[in-house]
Order: sequence, then C-alpha cells, then structure tokens
Amino acid sequence: MSRLINSKPFYVLVSILFAVFLFLNVNSSAALNDGSVQPGGQVYTATLENIPISVQYNFDKYFISGYNSTATVTLSSNNQVEILQEKSTDLRTFKLVADLSDIGTGTHTIPIVVKNLSSDMNAKTSPNSLAITVERKKSKVFDVSPIVDKSLIPENYTLTSVTTSPSRVVVIAGTDSINNVKLVQAVLPSDTDLTKETTITVNLQAVDRSGKIVPAIFSQTSVRMTVKLSKNG
Repeated sequence: MSRLINSKPFYVLVSILFAVFLFLNVNSSAALNDGSVQPGGQVYTATLENIPISVQYNFDKYFISGYNSTATVTLSSNNQVEILQEKSTDLRTFKLVADLSDIGTGTHTIPIVVKNLSSDMNAKTSPNSLAITVERKKSKVFDVSPIVDKSLIPENYTLTSVTTSPSRVVVIAGTDSINNVKLVQAVLPSDTDLTKETTITVNLQAVDRSGKIVPAIFSQTSVRMTVKLSKNG
C-alpha cells in the first residue's frame, strides 16, 4: 500500500483529480453569478431617473410641501443580473425613503435613504436629501372660481355663463399656507373649442393674491366646467 502511495502514477492521478475539482468549483461559482462577475472585477452601473420617494410622516397631523417627490439613483455592482433586475420597475426591490416620523413643524433637511438594496450593490441618490416644510394640517371650504380667458371666446360670440360641478370643494393645506389662499380656480384649457356649449373636466389650483400656486390637497382634484355662449345678432 505504501509502495502505491509513494509511486509516481499515484501523484499524477491526485494532481488530475485536484485540477478537475478546481475546474468544477470555478464553473459552479460562475453559474451562480450568471456570468456577471468578469475577470478583473468588472463593475456594471445603471442610472435610474424619476424614482419616487416615499415620505413617512404623520399624515393626520401634518401637511408637508416644498420638496421634489422623485430622485435619480445610480447603481453599481459586479452582478449584471442584479443591475438589470433593478432597472425593471416590475422586478425592482429597492425603494427611497425620507423619514419624518420624529420631526415637528418647520423646514427640515431630511436624508434620502435607499432601502431593500442587495448587499452586492451600491447606490447613490441625487439629490441625497430633501428640504421639506412641515406645517400643522388645516382644512377649509372654498368656492370654485371658473376662469375663461377672453381670447378663447370666438369672434361674434358672447360668454353667457360658466358653472362648475361641484361649485365648492374642501382644501387641505398647512395652517400658514391655507391662510394665503385667495381663491380656488378652475382654468379652462387654452385648446378648448368654444364654438358650441362645452362641458369639460378641469383641474383645480389654489392660488394666493399674486396668482402664485399654493401647495394644497383638494377633496377632489378636478371639476366639470360648463361654458355657454350665445352668437351675436
């Protein structure tokens, strides 16, 4: 037995078996990575735009405004399969979160955190934080003011009436913001044909005295506007 172990053919056989074992192990690892880990540690990247940010806060107590609701995310990984997966909106696992759970009123800078990201992947967001204004929530009922630009009225026609349904809505905003609201308006789109009686869905806007839009939530985001005209002569 010892003569066999010390023989040259035995060492050759062991060397061959060891080489086969290494070959199978390397190929097994490559299969698990689906070929994404390249010689030299190749890094794959992807830039994803308009990724929504989930802002966590006390919705019943506060109103938040003044921030971008999306961010750009740059991903990097040695695993190409994971990069392709995160590029797909249907397969994506990560999400962006800004946590205001322990934040009171005022304007705050909140970091954007990437959650549920694979440990094999790095992520950078642009921007990397949000400036968010937090106010106490307040609601108030406003009449809807329908707005029809005179330039939309055809020649030889007169505007007879403009109505909206509903004619009043509830506006929800911060205590300071809602005090700045002068009116809630429904502006008729500039491409509307007014050669006949027209009923159209129009979005609502809350505006201040200077005509600047005030951030707000409405009991419904749009109304049905009916415009009636009469032909002169």
